[in-house]
Amino acid sequence: MHETTLSVLLGLAVADAVLHTLAGPDHYLPFVMIAKSRGYSILRALAWTFVCGIGHVGSALLIALVFMYASHLLTESDMEWLNENRGDLAAWALIGFGAAYMIYAMRHNWLHHHHRHAHGHELIHNHAPNITPWIIFIIFVLGPCEALLPLLAPAAALGSYAVALVTIAFSICTIATMMLAVALGLKGLSLLRFAWLESHSGEVAGATIMLCGVAIAFFGL
Repeated sequence: MHETTLSVLLGLAVADAVLHTLAGPDHYLPFVMIAKSRGYSILRALAWTFVCGIGHVGSALLIALVFMYASHLLTESDMEWLNENRGDLAAWALIGFGAAYMIYAMRHNWLHHHHRHAHGHELIHNHAPNITPWIIFIIFVLGPCEALLPLLAPAAALGSYAVALVTIAFSICTIATMMLAVALGLKGLSLLRFAWLESHSGEVAGATIMLCGVAIAFFGL
């Protein structure tokens, strides 16, 4: 009986991980657009996605462990409030970061254009600050993967072994789906040869990240 229940939970974990990741553009679009605007290789973009994915599912597991082992201190409603507010914080962080990234790119392009006309030669391209990947990492940690949490309660009834298996299956499938979506997104963008997109990739990246935050904050994606 336990084996059947565990098999069902593992199947749900895999399906939930894939569908939740694909349905949430914030799981892959920020990586695609920033990697494009900063000229990352696919391998570097995937490595960055992997690290952020670890933080994303890891923070959700941490919340679940706190609830499981400190339930006498925090009620279920307390945990729901914490999770909802962390999600809102991550959404608004994406909006703010996207806006800042877009403004930075617009300013850089304006300076580049002004310098070229004033001095007759190209201004050396400057990327956005190197802290950009770590800002995205922190945002992903602040916004835990809430789809994991409902799976852990029934898994806990089967024991710590079931919790570990469900968590591992969910985490692997979530991160693998994120990386696959990023790889496909970068491949798709590489086929687009629009001069405007190439010269304004920073602004497009910032706007895309902002829209991801809006989708989370106002539409629950």
